[in-house]
Amino acid sequence: MSDTTQSKKDLEVKIADLEAQLKESQKRIRILNIIGEVDRSLTLELNLDPLLHKILAGAVKVTDASAGSLLLLDEINDELVFAVVEGGGGDSLQGTRIASDKGIAGWVATNRQPLIVDDVNKDNRYYHSIAANFDFKLTSLICVPMISRNKLIGVLQVMQNTPGCYFGTVEQELLNSFASKAAISIENARLYKRLKEERDKLVIVEDEVRKRLARDLHDGPTQFVAAMIMNLDFIKELIARAPEYAPDEIEKTVALARKTLKQLRTLLFNLRPVILETQGLIPALEVYTERLRETDKLKVHLNVKQEFARLSSRAEIATFAVIQEAVNNAKKYARTSDIKITIQPDEEKDLLTVLITDNGKGFDVQAVRKQYDKRGSLGMINMQERIEAINGRLKIQSEIGQGTEVSFTLPLHENLLENTKEL
Repeated sequence: MSDTTQSKKDLEVKIADLEAQLKESQKRIRILNIIGEVDRSLTLELNLDPLLHKILAGAVKVTDASAGSLLLLDEINDELVFAVVEGGGGDSLQGTRIASDKGIAGWVATNRQPLIVDDVNKDNRYYHSIAANFDFKLTSLICVPMISRNKLIGVLQVMQNTPGCYFGTVEQELLNSFASKAAISIENARLYKRLKEERDKLVIVEDEVRKRLARDLHDGPTQFVAAMIMNLDFIKELIARAPEYAPDEIEKTVALARKTLKQLRTLLFNLRPVILETQGLIPALEVYTERLRETDKLKVHLNVKQEFARLSSRAEIATFAVIQEAVNNAKKYARTSDIKITIQPDEEKDLLTVLITDNGKGFDVQAVRKQYDKRGSLGMINMQERIEAINGRLKIQSEIGQGTEVSFTLPLHENLLENTKEL
């Protein structure tokens, strides 16, 4: 073979290599443009369900796949859940759960590594019972983890069913990069959803507080003020016609005014007990129970088993609010004659235990929880969330005819004022 012929062949090989590299580069550019386009779409989408569909549609488009599925991790049950399925007739899979370590998706979730499988039927990790829901034979599959801030969100997988068409490392690399962005978008959407839920709860709580305040004002001070106005009109008549009777009526009106003032002060105390901020939980509870005995004629007993250091304002506000909610529920629903509030610190176990018990008519706890949406009340949920916010645990026990016990515990040491950054 002449040197010229060899040189020509070498040149042809180089040209072929350059054309292959050009083709590969063009493919990467095309996919990167698609990723950029989809990424902008994901950034603008804050609602979780539409976002998940956009993510999977984008993944299928980026890899030029035939089908795909997006599975989210359920941390509580340690399962992967098919959140969205596209193509392949696998719609019936949506909502299906598998153990987080089963199948190819489980392997990827457990190892947090992307994986390409050219022939799933030769891979013993392949979950055949799940695959039966797809009506086409797979030739190649890519599965990648979705990780945000080192936290596994789920897995994203795309599939190919065209004979002789397989995924390569380019698709795996790009899909892995896409999955990382998708995971951040999912976290943002979840945060947005939680913020909306919290906002809705705050609106409901604010409405409940307003209704309760309006009811308390109407049933108490408003009635007394109306009675005082009537009494003053009557006293004016007495002064003109029978002045000797006026002093007695004036005394009655003064007594009514004092009672009204006491009720107004109680309402203000319940809305914002200043003593809770200045002196702490126990003094605030002492004033609170004393007012309940005077204004509501309730038999309320406060029993503090032993002294303990002052809690942080966050813990004191939460504890007082939960006690207040439990007492209000007892007043409103239990028809009780006796309420006991017990505060028991245990330094050895590092726990503060609070019990609120009544001898009222009791209720079915589970039935009330199930009826929350219809009742429009969030009292029990509010108590639960307040206690969980200070790393405590709440328990409500009640039976019809057997009274009610609301109890909660919180870690003592971490909730002490001296162990927080509060001034």
